[in-house]
Amino acid sequence: MREFALTLHLRIHDSITALRRAHALGDDDLASAQVGEVEDLVEIAARHGIDIGAGYSSLSPAS
Repeated sequence: MREFALTLHLRIHDSITALRRAHALGDDDLASAQVGEVEDLVEIAARHGIDIGAGYSSLSPAS
């Protein structure tokens, strides 16, 4: 289960990075797709009882 949790965290991190990049490029379609990806990954984590909140509480919207 630990490897599964780590994989989820890495995928969320990558998706958030891609989301920020899409926003910086002004690509709204890609940004929307990345938001969906993050939401799906968070839902998967919740279904499996993996607490991801603490790892992302310091995130703030990209400026």
